[in-house]
Amino acid sequence: MRLSAFVLSFILGVFGAVSCTTARKCTATSCTGCCTANDTCDMGNTEASCGKGGALCDRCVGAQVCSATGQCEGASGVGGGSGGGTAGGGGGGGTSAFTTSGTYQELWGWDGDGGRTAALPNFGRAEVGAWYLDGGAFAYVPGSARNDGTFEVVNPPMGEFTLRVDKRYFVTSQRRLNFDTFGGGRLEAPRATTETLLRLTLRGLAPINADTNRSGLFFTQATGGLTNLEAVARPVTPANATSIESDLDWATVSSALGYGLPDSSKGDLGYAFQYDTTVTDAGASTTMIRYAAFPPITLSNGGSADAVADLTAPATQPFSVNFDRGAFTALRGSFGRDTGAGDFGFQVATSPSPAPHRYVGQASISLASAFATETAPTPTVDLPNPFPTSWGKGVFAYYVVNQQRAPTDGGTPTVFNGGVTMTDAPEALAGSVTPRLTPVRGAQIEGRNFIEDQSGITTTPTLQWMAPTTGTVSSYRVSISRLNTSGSAAELWRVYTPNIGLTVPPGILVTGQAYVFELEALSFGQGGISFTLPYASSNVVSGVLRP
Repeated sequence: MRLSAFVLSFILGVFGAVSCTTARKCTATSCTGCCTANDTCDMGNTEASCGKGGALCDRCVGAQVCSATGQCEGASGVGGGSGGGTAGGGGGGGTSAFTTSGTYQELWGWDGDGGRTAALPNFGRAEVGAWYLDGGAFAYVPGSARNDGTFEVVNPPMGEFTLRVDKRYFVTSQRRLNFDTFGGGRLEAPRATTETLLRLTLRGLAPINADTNRSGLFFTQATGGLTNLEAVARPVTPANATSIESDLDWATVSSALGYGLPDSSKGDLGYAFQYDTTVTDAGASTTMIRYAAFPPITLSNGGSADAVADLTAPATQPFSVNFDRGAFTALRGSFGRDTGAGDFGFQVATSPSPAPHRYVGQASISLASAFATETAPTPTVDLPNPFPTSWGKGVFAYYVVNQQRAPTDGGTPTVFNGGVTMTDAPEALAGSVTPRLTPVRGAQIEGRNFIEDQSGITTTPTLQWMAPTTGTVSSYRVSISRLNTSGSAAELWRVYTPNIGLTVPPGILVTGQAYVFELEALSFGQGGISFTLPYASSNVVSGVLRP
């Protein structure tokens, strides 16, 4: 009997964490993805359900994508998809010396002729403009946002100002900025507009157990100099099944995710996989345990094609990240007011594009991951390597200390992750790993201690801090979350700045609401906010702040 139930999502390395509630069965110990509102564990790598490490699943909105850090990111060079993007570049593009312009495009979806175009949900209504200080008071120059994905701000002040692009803010003096991402496969790939069946047969699976393993398939589609990972489909299968027969309607894939029809003559390739998760009191690890490459598949609109794969266990080799635990735990009190024991973890992911990865803006598939409490040894995983040797790999490693913040006494807290992370090639993290970028120091908000609860701050508070003692900072990012009483963040804004301080622009903070600020130092291989490898970050979490 052929089944037809699928879960569609993106294949992304599940990196990073946002928030989580307490007193749940689904926790970081039992879930390497994110925890749903129904207290179940999800992979956490889709726009409808985004998160990692037992975090509460977030739902991305508008043009946001679920990034490799497990966070919803806007199209600002920090989103998912193979095209990536950068925020940078001065001048050019015909921009006058008195105008700031750029692009805010997500290449996704279809135009009326069935080809791909820039699909920009709600972009025409997004706020674009420039804030600047004039005699100590904020002034604003409104800009224009167009549905073709371009924006323009005429006559912002010379020198430094704060560019607003919806809920992203960039302290800059540049006159040309591009925040483009690409969220699909080949641009010329035709769309499936009517029922188009990929008749799937997967054999050789380890017995399916919904609590510990899952299977799926994905396609790669080459575009330009990069190859992107297409949609993943996860068939719903009976317990203990060792084979799957199921029909996937590619029209649903096109409609839901914007992906084109696979065409082997264009270099498109299909793969099947199966993961297994092992949970112990000390932590959890997830490893790809079965793998197969499909024979060449070309699927025409309204047609059908067979996709048959016999999965086998790939060759593996042991891999672990040897954390200098003393060096990391010595930082425990630097991430916020909560100083309980932290957690160590790492994930190895691969991409059909060659290294070096751009880190964010380039999709990847997880090969193996491991999580351990502070007092337990970080486990060694059996790292598979079934994909072509030309595929690049990256390792994300982290040490985090949960920071619980509740808007009311006795309310459900939102859990933020203070800590340090790094992403690099596997060989660069094979030895003893020490923190590459330590947290900022002495953070204050309006002259008060940043990590303590504060009431009565202004709606445009000034933050100041000192640079980390270890590492080179490319940019700072201040993430501002408005809390609700259900244990999650109701809204999120982000402000990027190259400076060791900033004044929050008007329109973010509202009197009577509760907020938590995260002060991150970011380091990228190419500097700026280009999100290139090697990457490192550190995060300090504020107290609950109330204007």
